[in-house]
Amino acid sequence: MALVGKAVAHGAVTIINAISCGFGAALGVELKTEAFVKLTSEPGHVEGRILSHPEESTILIEKTVNRVLKHFRLEDEYGAYVETKSDIPIARGLKSSSAAANAVTVAVIAALGEKVDDLTVVNLGVDAALDAGVTITGAFDDACASYFGDIVITDNYNRKILKQVHPRENYP
Repeated sequence: MALVGKAVAHGAVTIINAISCGFGAALGVELKTEAFVKLTSEPGHVEGRILSHPEESTILIEKTVNRVLKHFRLEDEYGAYVETKSDIPIARGLKSSSAAANAVTVAVIAALGEKVDDLTVVNLGVDAALDAGVTITGAFDDACASYFGDIVITDNYNRKILKQVHPRENYP
C-alpha cells in the first residue's frame, strides 16, 4: 500500500443550473486543484491544509477523506494529512469545491492503492460535498465536468450523465 497519493482535478463553469429542476449542464476548464494525501495511523483524525487559501475551512477535505475511508471500510485504520493548492478562485462559480472533492477523493484512493470506476469517484466527492454543506443539489453536473473535463448534461437527482461531449481543439 502506497500510503501517499497525489491527484489533480479541474474547475468547471455552469451552463444550466440544476437547482430549479434537477437537470444541469457544466463544462470543464483548465484551472486546477492539486491534492497531496498522506495516510496516518490516527483513525478519525484528518488534518487538512489549503495552501493557496489558508484562511478557508477544511471541512470539505475532512468529509471527503472520511467518505473514501468509509467506502473501503478503513475508517478505523487510517487518518490523513492532506494538502491542497489551487489556481481556482473560491466562491466565483468556477467549481472549486467540486475540483477539491475530486482531487482529494482520487488522492486518497491512490494512497490506499485501490481502484474504483469513475462514477464512484465522482459520487464519493458529491456525497462529501453534501456532508460538508458546500452544495445544494450535490453538484453532480459540476463534479462530472470537473472530473471528465467535458461538457456534461446530467440528472442531478438520480446522478446520471445524460450526455457527454468532448469539445475539439486544445481542450483539457
